[in-house]
Amino acid sequence: MKKEKRSAEEDRVLRLAVTVMIVLFIAGGAVVALRMRNLRVDSTAGEKKLEELAKADVNKIDEKIKKLEKKEEKAYEERQNRTNSEKFTDCLILGDVICQGLYEYEYLEAGVVNAAQSLSVVHADETGLTAMLEQVIADSPKKIFLVLGRGDSEIGGEDAAAFASGYKNILVSLKNGLPDSTVYVNSIVPVSQAALEENQGYAVIDEYNRQLEAVCESEQVAFINQTEFMKEEYYEADGIHMTAAYYPEWISCMAGKAEL
Repeated sequence: MKKEKRSAEEDRVLRLAVTVMIVLFIAGGAVVALRMRNLRVDSTAGEKKLEELAKADVNKIDEKIKKLEKKEEKAYEERQNRTNSEKFTDCLILGDVICQGLYEYEYLEAGVVNAAQSLSVVHADETGLTAMLEQVIADSPKKIFLVLGRGDSEIGGEDAAAFASGYKNILVSLKNGLPDSTVYVNSIVPVSQAALEENQGYAVIDEYNRQLEAVCESEQVAFINQTEFMKEEYYEADGIHMTAAYYPEWISCMAGKAEL
């Protein structure tokens, strides 16, 4: 916040300096024109008057800039103080079981989240994902956050190319069905090292995420890399599900990416 205030002050000073330069340039031009029209006229009094007017105009402009800055600062504070539910109005988060914690821990309203266990990108029809996507298109949210892929790793699939192809089909379907909506793709949340040792099927998550990021880049869809803020204490004892402490960090990351 201090950095933003400092930046705003620098912008104000810069705008003020430019304004002063413009006013003085105009004043100087007027004096030169006056001298050119009548070289015998003493322009000292005129110059002084123009300088006084220029100074008065700059002060007025400076006051207007300060009022505008206060208004912008107030709007920023009001925006920051909104609840999560207010930020995610007209949004939908669609995904696997990890999404359920968003409303189970009461960070978001249940209506903002559409989650189910064992969803699979590769087997979208069989796991009910296709039907959920069709409902998303019918509901037409402004912003959609996808959280998919954990189910594919649990099934034991190792074909990252098939996963990437299936995810691309999902993105194309959403873009065609909702051309005015914006889609954001969350990376697959990795499991803990202990959970990985118990089930080597989770080893595909890293490769899935690499493929997924590449798909997002090719489709020009924002990719949210959750591995950047993961901590060991965010895992439940099973190393698979997430504690309540994880969700505020994740929500903040999504909100920041989508400028909510």
